[in-house]
Amino acid sequence: MAVEPAAEVWCALLGACRVHSNEELGEKVAKKLLELNPKNPGNHVLVSNLFAAESRWNDVRVVRMRMKADGLKKTPGCSWMEVGNKIHTFISHKIYQKLAQIIEKLENEGGYVAQTKLVLHNVREEEKVEMLHGHSERLAIAYGLLSTSDDTPIRITKNLRICEDCHAFCKLVSRLYQRELVVRDASRFHCFQDGFCSCADLW
Repeated sequence: MAVEPAAEVWCALLGACRVHSNEELGEKVAKKLLELNPKNPGNHVLVSNLFAAESRWNDVRVVRMRMKADGLKKTPGCSWMEVGNKIHTFISHKIYQKLAQIIEKLENEGGYVAQTKLVLHNVREEEKVEMLHGHSERLAIAYGLLSTSDDTPIRITKNLRICEDCHAFCKLVSRLYQRELVVRDASRFHCFQDGFCSCADLW
């Protein structure tokens, strides 16, 4: 590059290393990223996720302990949506019931299988599935399907990047429920229609 790359560039490169399973380069990038911006908890989480994807649980523990020692906390995933000119929260039993129905429909009619490799925690497979199913954008989608008419697009804003499993989930919902979903995550807008996303699965 013509200029010295900022932490954001190293962050993007680290994400690419994870997507393409380039462990050797990923470790170098992780070290550089933490040198450049040691107080950003998001960078620590990215590094931890890189190690977790390689099942390097001791390294994950070291990064997490370092975060704790430095007083850094992971930003929790959060989604919100507007219905009827109001911003809604959606933690309720009915939403979890609706979400369970959606998942069952996607599994039976769309061939959906949870991508548990994306859950970067050393837990049982069933727990990984539950963790994926509880992602905030899915709760927002369930709420949107419960509270809006069939011809209304569902618009969601999310504070973090949408994961690959939720991205696949949204594509199936748009096709099987014939609903347009617009999800604004930390990186871009995703417009899901008829089982496709405007990002062409590159984000």
